[in-house]
Amino acid sequence: MSKQKKKQSSMALAVSLTLFRIALLLFVIAAVIRVGEYAYTFTYRVVSDAAMEEEPGRDISVTINSSMTDSDIAEVLENKGLVESARIFRMQLKAFQYDGELQPGSYILNTSMTPSEMMAEMAGEEESEDSDDE
Repeated sequence: MSKQKKKQSSMALAVSLTLFRIALLLFVIAAVIRVGEYAYTFTYRVVSDAAMEEEPGRDISVTINSSMTDSDIAEVLENKGLVESARIFRMQLKAFQYDGELQPGSYILNTSMTPSEMMAEMAGEEESEDSDDE
């Protein structure tokens, strides 16, 4: 009977290990799916360039001084409700090639502006676009 018990014990251990491996595999698959969803959502938010509000939106005054970094500016815009996330805005600065291009000054930005429109204005590109129309 001792041989029988050892065989049953060995079988139970094998079944337990198999169940553990299956559970671990399911956990890894779920984790990969979650990371993929997060990466997709984050990337979509970076490239979607969506405004916070529909037109006409609200005008908000923003002052940028020369000691502010892009991260500081992004924080100000998030705190004033002009962008959804400072982290996303910093990534958009890089994606839209405005990294380090924002100029000191006072700006009236609108909650219906897209982040790229705000970047263009704060980089001093709005005036040149207006003069091209003339």
